[in-house]
Amino acid sequence: MIAVIWLAMLVFFNDMNQGSKLIFYLVTSWMLFLIVGIVKEAIRQRKGKN
Repeated sequence: MIAVIWLAMLVFFNDMNQGSKLIFYLVTSWMLFLIVGIVKEAIRQRKGKN
């Protein structure tokens, strides 16, 4: 869901005002945080199985 919102905002990035760009940067940083958390958890689970 977040990725769909991010892609839609990316399409209109040049038309955004400062407030919209702030929201874009917040969503981007939140997505990166989620990706890092998911990868970290996947690595932790693989190490637990070995």
